[in-house]
Amino acid sequence: MKLPNWIKNAYKGTDVHWSRSQTEIYRMLNELGIYDIRFTNLKDKFLLEFLVQLDQGEKPRAVRITSPIMHQESTEEKRTKQLNIVHRMLVAHLKAKFVAIGRGLTEFEQEFMAHLVITDKAGNSTTIGEAMLPQYRGNLENGGGDLKLLP
Repeated sequence: MKLPNWIKNAYKGTDVHWSRSQTEIYRMLNELGIYDIRFTNLKDKFLLEFLVQLDQGEKPRAVRITSPIMHQESTEEKRTKQLNIVHRMLVAHLKAKFVAIGRGLTEFEQEFMAHLVITDKAGNSTTIGEAMLPQYRGNLENGGGDLKLLP
């Protein structure tokens, strides 16, 4: 896919500190009744995870959104700038998804399919996207074949 400037430069100049964006995400998710939220900042990636119970009595769905950190070996200032960008993108990303769900454009599972967490019999967890994308790409290259959700 091409990367025009409006994509390359998106959120680059943000002055909003990541902690303020994180607070906004907490508030937004809490307003939706989502309280089990975890932010994880690792050396090479950033994760946002939360549990969503769509209907009373249903098992909650686990969601994991992962973003790479571009400035792993750089200064603290560059890492903070990267976290600022990632958090602003997450605010916009989540807001757009929940507006689409709330206004009837799509359903929760459709909108978050790639980020839904699944667990195999051994207890290893991954997202549906992480499990399915390699198979999907192989299917495109090879012209077909079976897709298996879990190995």
